[in-house]
Amino acid sequence: MNPFGDEVLFPPIHTLFRTIFFLFLLNAFIFLPSAGAATENRSTDSSATAATMSPESISADYFRGYLTDTGKILTSPLRADTSDWLKIGGVVAITGGLIMVDADIRDFAQKNHSTPADLFASAGQMLGNPLYTLPPVGAFYLYGYLRDDSKARTTSLLAVEGLAISTIFTETIKITAQRSRPNSGASPYTWNGPHLKANNVSFSSGHTSAAFTLATVFAEQYKDSPYVPAVSYSLATLAGLSRIYDNKHWASDVFFGAALGYFVGKSVVGYHKDSTLGKMNVILMPDIRHNYSGITVQYTF
Repeated sequence: MNPFGDEVLFPPIHTLFRTIFFLFLLNAFIFLPSAGAATENRSTDSSATAATMSPESISADYFRGYLTDTGKILTSPLRADTSDWLKIGGVVAITGGLIMVDADIRDFAQKNHSTPADLFASAGQMLGNPLYTLPPVGAFYLYGYLRDDSKARTTSLLAVEGLAISTIFTETIKITAQRSRPNSGASPYTWNGPHLKANNVSFSSGHTSAAFTLATVFAEQYKDSPYVPAVSYSLATLAGLSRIYDNKHWASDVFFGAALGYFVGKSVVGYHKDSTLGKMNVILMPDIRHNYSGITVQYTF
């Protein structure tokens, strides 16, 4: 039985337009930072300040970078070009399309529970919870400190910064949108915001944005690895799907949260891009001697 009634197939037209306009404004600040990061990188020379260089240790400059990078993200629409606005249109269209079928996806997920799926959903829930993900990030920083691995330290610090920024954005969106959760029995078209009460905080998914922020930072830092990006995004996807499976979020909440996390993570890495960061340099050199010949492989990470 449809809990919303057999007659509820589409949202009222004014609700639909308000939702689309709201999504467009949100995307202007979420999907444009990558363009801003690229612009910053093109205009930054070797005299870049400490706030824009890759952090390797916890310091006052590192925490000032939180404010600097957040400011760059918020002003990124001023540096956008046509391709960036097309990305916004695409994300708005996908999110809007998912909103139209949110109830169907919810019903399908709730009708297909199983013991193995329950186990995967439990693991996914932990992958999106900073209480479980921050300790491994901290351990990775400690590894970088003990092994003098600057990239490991930088990756850990950028991951924490990205997580902090995406959490602020997510919580702001939740309070502004005030969308009812699917387990509340309300229609997917119920948006109660904006107001300061945190009763209806379905849009967007905080677990998903957190998981994709961390996944994107690690994937960008180790993008030349054949495994890190695939594993990172697979785990983040599992976190997002678990929120639909557990009936905590609509599919559109999860998609938007994933997009938010992806672009915040990508922007934070882009703002601190280093020419050697995230790249494994491999040099092949002929080695010819009087008694043998071969190839010497020199690599640095």
